[in-house]
Amino acid sequence: MKNTAIVKKSAMVIFRITLGIVLGGKILNWFLDFSDETNQILNIGMYCLIGIMYLFFGSVWSNKWVNAVFIICGLYLIIMHFFDKNEIISFIAFICMLTPLLIVRFYPLEDDEKELTEKLDIKN
Repeated sequence: MKNTAIVKKSAMVIFRITLGIVLGGKILNWFLDFSDETNQILNIGMYCLIGIMYLFFGSVWSNKWVNAVFIICGLYLIIMHFFDKNEIISFIAFICMLTPLLIVRFYPLEDDEKELTEKLDIKN
């Protein structure tokens, strides 16, 4: 039990550091105008981290369809970079980023889920 808590805490620290690096790179791009390749790497990192976050937070919900939505959206955000870019793929990516956020905002939580989301800092 104690080891899993340490692993979860370590994984969350690594995730936050990586997310901070990607966010810092995106902000630095506004001022330093990175090359297209660097921008592409930052975008892939950003979408993959959001996808990983959705996969992780998908396990919090007791409702199976909510779990499925989080997992599908997370997988799509990770996998979408293997396809050629077009408007449809970008639109679906936008929907996949927005849908879990709307679920967290408007879905009524049960008591167990409220406790879990408070611990994970999903919803205020």
